[in-house]
Amino acid sequence: MKKLSVALLGCGGIADAHVEGYRDLYGRGFRIFEMKAACDVSIEKAKQKAEAFGAFQKFKPKVYTDIEDMLKDESLDAVDVCLPHNIHHTLAFRCLEEGLHVIVEKPLAITMRAAKIIVDKVGTSGKTLAVAENYRRAPTERAYRWAVEQGLIGDPRMILWSAVTWGPRPWGWREDKFSAGGSWVFDGGVHWADLDRYQLGREAVEVFAVTHTFDPVKEGVKVTVDDMTMAIVRFEGDIYSQWLWTRAAPAKGAWKHVIYGSKGALSDEGMHIQKGNGVVETRPLASLTDRMRKDLGRKEVERLFPKGSTNTFAIELYDFYDAITTNAKPEVDAYEGYKDMAIPLGFYESARLGTPVRIKDVEELRVEEYQREINEKLGI
Repeated sequence: MKKLSVALLGCGGIADAHVEGYRDLYGRGFRIFEMKAACDVSIEKAKQKAEAFGAFQKFKPKVYTDIEDMLKDESLDAVDVCLPHNIHHTLAFRCLEEGLHVIVEKPLAITMRAAKIIVDKVGTSGKTLAVAENYRRAPTERAYRWAVEQGLIGDPRMILWSAVTWGPRPWGWREDKFSAGGSWVFDGGVHWADLDRYQLGREAVEVFAVTHTFDPVKEGVKVTVDDMTMAIVRFEGDIYSQWLWTRAAPAKGAWKHVIYGSKGALSDEGMHIQKGNGVVETRPLASLTDRMRKDLGRKEVERLFPKGSTNTFAIELYDFYDAITTNAKPEVDAYEGYKDMAIPLGFYESARLGTPVRIKDVEELRVEEYQREINEKLGI
């Protein structure tokens, strides 16, 4: 198999998961990437990642603290961007301009306008850009989609999401609106948005949301993003998704993801089917995943889980490689990443305006009240 020369841009926390993804592929015999360089403003972090790659690919990537030096010195095919949201658009654009393929951590960019810069550049570059959207790659999430497609819970009606936690300490750059764009409901909320779109096979039409910051100062650090968002998303066909995310709820956490249909529901506990006599039959997720694998067949299962991998980062990296080498579309390309962003950014626009917001208006840059000051600050 052809090997691609890659550089890792950004060596912070999420890069650890990417390293493990490359390691998983390597261990399964997919010697398809050579990590040639690790670049970060912190030379220590770059050295740590170089050491980690050297442990399994038998040579250490060269360490850089400046991207321009790296681009000048290295002969590369692609870059893996694991950097704060506010510089995704500048570095992705620069690397595409250099003729490199790009996989970029979600969200695609800090605002819709910044993301459009990337989308437009991909359209003219002839290069592959994938968004590192790993959640949908998990066997359970694939099984949810399959179950909905098969009509096992009837016609989808509602989705419930909740992530209720207590986070009294500051969370680095993610507490800053001009670095992160929003709270986790944007940073991680693109995962939820992607799963809703992927599993329903429908697009979001309209959102309504409220946001609040209960703790504007944490250990002396000013917090400029929300720490609570409640939202409702209306999808095509009058399907509704309700979100609650917060890290301002002490003492009692709550995590939930349920898809309700006209005949039953899917949850972390399994598939629940309502029987006519009032009895609910629950089948474990493992059996649902097994049914999916048997129905899809060996070729499709291998595509979804190459050589049996269930490491979601390894799977997204393999998909990136396959898209480059076969000139195919990545499963989550710039267009998909753009649409995923529009949902949580629509929440912020709705909360700012105090009214429901059409997703199409967010995607077409007609509603930017919340995003405007970010764009102005960053010169977008």
